[in-house]
Amino acid sequence: MPSSMAASGSSGDPGLGRIYAACSSGVIGVFQEDDPDHFRKLEDFPVQPMVHSLAVDTATHRVYAPEQQEDGRPVARMVIYEPVEGTPGVHIKPGK
Repeated sequence: MPSSMAASGSSGDPGLGRIYAACSSGVIGVFQEDDPDHFRKLEDFPVQPMVHSLAVDTATHRVYAPEQQEDGRPVARMVIYEPVEGTPGVHIKPGK
């Protein structure tokens, strides 16, 4: 799968046919499965640097990513992202 950043961790959502890849440089790569042999990159969603892992709740399709820094300062929190469908160029967004 094409990605501009090296992925630290990844997780899939079979219901949406997506793969999310956490890149410690500060993006979550979002990929769509077109068929079992073909994936396409939807976007590099910007997040805080040092996000090394993520998890997908396949029932709600939410993406959970732990942050360990914000603007260079230490934090310890879980950020939740919601999938977006039908909006060109936007594929996940911060949850509530």
